[in-house]
Amino acid sequence: MATTKKVSNPAAALGQEVGKLIEDALVGSLRLAMKVYGHTIGPERMKNGTDNVFQIDAVVRDDKGNPVILLDPKYIRYKKHNRDKGSWLCVAHYNLRKTYPSIRKSIAVLAGNWSGTSVDLIKSFGIETLGIPFAHIRKVVADYGIEFDWDEKDRETPRESFETYLGLEQEQKKDIAERLIEPVKKALEDSVIDVIQTTIADQRIKQIELLLKTDSDQMLLLQYESVAKALEGMAGFVSDRRDIRVFLENGIGD
Repeated sequence: MATTKKVSNPAAALGQEVGKLIEDALVGSLRLAMKVYGHTIGPERMKNGTDNVFQIDAVVRDDKGNPVILLDPKYIRYKKHNRDKGSWLCVAHYNLRKTYPSIRKSIAVLAGNWSGTSVDLIKSFGIETLGIPFAHIRKVVADYGIEFDWDEKDRETPRESFETYLGLEQEQKKDIAERLIEPVKKALEDSVIDVIQTTIADQRIKQIELLLKTDSDQMLLLQYESVAKALEGMAGFVSDRRDIRVFLENGIGD
C-alpha cells in the first residue's frame, strides 16, 4: 500500500483527483479533433470587460486565435455546493461571452451530485450541460477497490480510499479516466465539432436578448422571439428619454 500523502482532508483530495481525471480525459479526447480542424484547446485565464479574471478549464480557439467555445467540467460530491459552483459558471461564462463575441457556445460537464434546479439555472444562462452521474463515478472506481460513497462525517473511509488511489499505476488511472467520461464523451465531441463545422450563415435566429444598462448602473434584460420584434422594441429607445418605464410597462420586450 502506498504511503498516504500528508493531506488534511483525504475526501476533498480524492474528489480533486477524480475531477482532474475527468477534466484531462475530456480535453485529451477533443485535442486530436481540434488539431484536425486547425483549432487548439487548453486551460486559460481570461479577462472580461471589467478586468475580472476567470480560470476556464478548456478554451477552444480557431485557426485565427479567436475563442469559440468555453468548456468547464465541474465535479461536486455534496449538493450543498451546487449554488457556489453553479453560480460561478453562470457569472464566468456569461461575462466572457459578452466580452468575446467570437464565443459561440459554452459547455459545462457536471459530474457528481447536481440538483435539477442548479442544472436548470445553468442552462438558463445559455450554457449547454452534460452530466456524469455520481453513481457512475462510484461504480467505476469501485472496480479498483476504491469506496467512493461515505457519510459526510466519516473520516476513515475516505482516508483508506485515497491511499488505495495513490497506490494505482498510471495506466490504471488512465483507464479510470476514460471510463469516467463514457457517458458524455461522444455527445461532447459531437457538440464541439458541430460548432466548428457550422457557420453562422447556416443557422436561424432563435431568440434575441437586449441588455440595457442605465445611468444608475442597473441592468435590464429584454428578450425577443424574432428580429422584427427586436427592431420594434429598440425603436422605442431611439430618442434619448429620461424615463424608460413607459416602454417596459408597455411590454416592448414581449
